[in-house]
Amino acid sequence: MSDTYGFLAPIYQPLSTLVFGEDLVAANSVFSTFSRGKHSLIIGGGDGVAYRDWDRDFSGEYWDTSLKMAELAKQNLRRSKVRVSCGSWPGAGEFDVVMLPFVLDTLPDQAIEKLIDQIADSLNPGGKVILSDFFSPKTCSQRLLQGLMIAGFRVFAKHPRTDLPDFERFFEEKSWRLLDEQTWRKGWVRARVYGRIGNSAY
Repeated sequence: MSDTYGFLAPIYQPLSTLVFGEDLVAANSVFSTFSRGKHSLIIGGGDGVAYRDWDRDFSGEYWDTSLKMAELAKQNLRRSKVRVSCGSWPGAGEFDVVMLPFVLDTLPDQAIEKLIDQIADSLNPGGKVILSDFFSPKTCSQRLLQGLMIAGFRVFAKHPRTDLPDFERFFEEKSWRLLDEQTWRKGWVRARVYGRIGNSAY
């Protein structure tokens, strides 16, 4: 398996902190209390720094396609009962919470459609999806930085996108309901909690 994002593993957190402070870690972890005592699935969690405080009350599966990122995640999640695997989530299992930390913006639209359908099939009644990602930039400097990031990832990591996904189209225009949201950087960075419409009461 090609580790296209592996080059970022040793520098990701220092670079992220330099550019965004603690905002990206906060976006990934702000709703993590939903996972306490639940069976969780984390897809594309990278180095797992946002979840390093998780203890044995947290269990489930953690998937990342980068071997180097998965190795770091094993260290950061060692106090939990989360099983870290390297590769693409096979679309199987039953989960109470599914977390998507800055991963959908690395996938083409068709792959996002397929992944969300798989998640819907694996989500237990009353389950939640927690999405953290970049949304439409709000300032000129954000638009410039976003363009530079996408261009850099396309060159060094074979990033497939030239833009950000339309998250509303994938969730709110279908059978998902927005339950909660927190924002950073004037709404450029967001964490959202979604539930399935008709999938028990919320």
